[in-house]
Amino acid sequence: MKTLLNGREVVLLWSFLLMSSVIMSSATWAAPKAEILEYGFYSFTDGSERLMQPITTSGYVTKGKTQLDKNTNRIPLEIGRLFGFRFRISGMNRNVGIIPLEFVVVHPEMKKPDGTFSTGYRYNLDLKLTNGMVEDKTGYRVNEDFEMVEGEWHFEYRFMNKTLIKQSFTTFTEK
Repeated sequence: MKTLLNGREVVLLWSFLLMSSVIMSSATWAAPKAEILEYGFYSFTDGSERLMQPITTSGYVTKGKTQLDKNTNRIPLEIGRLFGFRFRISGMNRNVGIIPLEFVVVHPEMKKPDGTFSTGYRYNLDLKLTNGMVEDKTGYRVNEDFEMVEGEWHFEYRFMNKTLIKQSFTTFTEK
């Protein structure tokens, strides 16, 4: 059997294939653009559904259609208050079907009913893209007395270990 390539050519071929793979990968995962379209506190328009999500501070997430009540980053605390933001991520290759993100929430320290303390949470999620973009909302709904804490909140979406979007809020008790 005859070898068609010598050792140097094999190394060059592997280098070329590796570089091609990196270039193709970065073309597919071109740096997306992100913008916050609105932020503040919201209300549910068609009801809502509360689902278990153990990774979050409260252990739940609430889903449903919402509308913006007030554009602000200062959030008066009250049970049932939903606050967050609507955003758009664009600039991805139109053939990419999802964007893998890490969602990070940092909030004032809360003492949970089980006696433990929480200052935030994080989890990975995949957002579905249509034609290289997605528009979505995210936020937090205060449902329990232990969540009624004043202070700074930070919501962040990370893409490939880099901050893509970040929005901050300050919760306070009205006097």
